[in-house]
Amino acid sequence: MGSSRTIIGVDIGGTKVAAALMRVSLPPDDPHPSAEVHPPQIILRATLPTDVSSEAACLASIVACIARVVPNEPAVEGIGVGVASLMDVARGRAVHSVHLPLTDIPLRDVLQRRLGLPVAVDNDATAACIGEHVFGAGVGTREMLMLTLGTGVGGGIICGGRPYRGAGGAAGELGHVMVDVNGPECPGDCPNRGCLEAYVSGTAMSAVALAAAQAQPSSGLGRALRAGETVDSRLLARLATAGDADAIALLARRGEYLGAGLVTLVNIFNPELIVVGGGAAGAGDLLLEPARRVLAQRALRPARDQVRVLPALLGSDAGVVGAAALALTELFPEAPTGATMPAPGSS
Repeated sequence: MGSSRTIIGVDIGGTKVAAALMRVSLPPDDPHPSAEVHPPQIILRATLPTDVSSEAACLASIVACIARVVPNEPAVEGIGVGVASLMDVARGRAVHSVHLPLTDIPLRDVLQRRLGLPVAVDNDATAACIGEHVFGAGVGTREMLMLTLGTGVGGGIICGGRPYRGAGGAAGELGHVMVDVNGPECPGDCPNRGCLEAYVSGTAMSAVALAAAQAQPSSGLGRALRAGETVDSRLLARLATAGDADAIALLARRGEYLGAGLVTLVNIFNPELIVVGGGAAGAGDLLLEPARRVLAQRALRPARDQVRVLPALLGSDAGVVGAAALALTELFPEAPTGATMPAPGSS
């Protein structure tokens, strides 16, 4: 018989902290990979602005948000935290963040001390990847990648059924695969040019949409700009979904860049599945189908014939559900999941 655990999932971004108290139903022991797996039941939610004025204020805002979903009775068994930061997962430290004043902070220990509960911490994109592996599109896979197309492009790696983090915990920066050595400067702290992030992040797609609106005033994007609408990646996806030819063509070009990045990832990792999520992926197949075509044309066999490229399933709850999945797999590694996650060190 399956059982359940009560876990808090926390998603820490540069603008807000989201926390959710969840009941996670566990499948029976040794589930078949195709067994039905249910996402966690969210009991209580809280969201607060992230205070980025100082390290102390940032930590206080995180703790305050989590405290809002801690029930009076001692029901919570653990907390999972996904944070927009480079992480040293083994030591539970937030090493460096572009958006948060957290540099070399022992985040896991600080939160455990202040909240009195076991805590697991990881990069937010890795947590989202774990969430899709345990509860979403990746259930039953052992070799999986995830790209999150948001303000930047994050990534996560599942290798042999477990998260792969590299020698120092910084693996998974898939958005910094180079697709053009002479391309635009990569945003943030990246010193490179022509990274995938510079082409398919929400920021990049918004910039392309705005440039197109300014260059073509009679287009759907141009008319929206003249009407005072915000021209960004969300509007681009909305117009393309409604059939606007110019918007469809712009998204298709972005999809081709995405496909070029996927070619490199598939040739290196030979995954069963690549999951694409994040707000900028909201156009679905209008973005993914051009990427699949490039992948089919340019990646090596047999890897290109073995991989599937699918949209993420967890939607707007990906951050907190991914954090809950992180807690489940790191704090309770003996717990069965539909993701066929083996114990550390097993073959």
